[in-house]
Amino acid sequence: MKNLWMAATLTLGALAFASCSSDTQETDTTANVDTELNTTAAADTTLNEDKREFMSKAHSISTQQVELGKLAAERGVNTQVREYGQQMVDLYSKKLEELQDMSRQYSTTLPQQMEEDHAGRVQELRDKNTDEFDQSYWDTVVDAHKDALSEFEDNVKDIEETDNTTFNLWARNTTKEIRAQMENAMRFRQDYRN
Repeated sequence: MKNLWMAATLTLGALAFASCSSDTQETDTTANVDTELNTTAAADTTLNEDKREFMSKAHSISTQQVELGKLAAERGVNTQVREYGQQMVDLYSKKLEELQDMSRQYSTTLPQQMEEDHAGRVQELRDKNTDEFDQSYWDTVVDAHKDALSEFEDNVKDIEETDNTTFNLWARNTTKEIRAQMENAMRFRQDYRN
């Protein structure tokens, strides 16, 4: 009988010990997950200086596309020019809103004006007469997309695929969109020339 009581006591003690040990492991695991999430969230609230500059550049690029698109929608003779221009206004207005949201998230200030080369490109198109506007728009928008794609590719090439902060995801996705828009514009320009 003593052996039975002794075995029962040892079994209950072992269960109690295992239970305590298991609770400790769960708490440690939860603490590790919480720490990882907090570290990730904290890391996604700051941008280094290069990314801040790139965010400003992206803002200027997007503003340029909105302005070029507005000109095309207003002054384009060809329906395709007007429709594509309006698509650019819609797409890049959304990009500007996203950049504005991210600037608040990252506590950074976006420029109020386009960079000089972007503003110059818009002014050149604005100065075109009606007869040459459509061809000039296609040439201008293709060049603008090429420059934007180059800028974005230069800046996203160093971002690791596992670096999924808000801005990095946005930059990678926008790079793909710019490439697609550039290909469309090149195709439309070729159609216009034919």
